[in-house]
Amino acid sequence: MQHSSAAQHATTPGHRDVRPATLAESEYVASPYCEHCGTDEFIYLETFVPATHRRDGSVSKLGEVTYFCSGCDDFSAHAVPASWVPPGWYFG
Repeated sequence: MQHSSAAQHATTPGHRDVRPATLAESEYVASPYCEHCGTDEFIYLETFVPATHRRDGSVSKLGEVTYFCSGCDDFSAHAVPASWVPPGWYFG
């Protein structure tokens, strides 16, 4: 499985401007994971928007997450699989 971080735009060599990718810009879909650290152990979710479904149960829009890795200070944002929810998460 290939992992990707937020959309990155180089500003100067060795320095990058990081901003969240949007579904319009990227079709990347994966569970939160830090590519740099090679694990999800240090991931802290900042936001989670669950997937939306049509009345027939089909997915109308994938869920999205933004998260921070405390292991390397990286930030990422992307779509998540429709069935993915944060551990312990439920509608309350």
